[in-house]
Amino acid sequence: MMGLLGAFLALPLMSAPASAKDDLKLELNKLEAAGARCQAYFLIEEKAGKPLQSLKADLIVFGKDGGIAKRLIAEMGPVRTNKTSVKIFAIDVPCAEISGVLLNDVASCAPEATPESCLDRLVVSSRLDTRFYK
Repeated sequence: MMGLLGAFLALPLMSAPASAKDDLKLELNKLEAAGARCQAYFLIEEKAGKPLQSLKADLIVFGKDGGIAKRLIAEMGPVRTNKTSVKIFAIDVPCAEISGVLLNDVASCAPEATPESCLDRLVVSSRLDTRFYK
């Protein structure tokens, strides 16, 4: 009887659907000095079979003092189905001065219905000591 009760209590945990939140990943992979500027390398991975023609990320770059150093609207698209890609952007801030990058919002997303649906799909991470978050 106790075994049956234990199996019954565990049933909701086992039947919960897997989260689809990790179907679109964006990773800050590398920061590379380019004179007085910084080249930011982002790895984007689509794993849900839902390609995007456009994904414009509203990024806020923070300086070492914690203040906002720069705002950047970065086109991450096109994002192909079940594909990993690298997008590179120049930031007018020296790499050594960058403490973090915030994915503030998604400015536009196509063909998704709303930028919010793309923002909800995105999981962000950083391979570096530099924080990347939303």
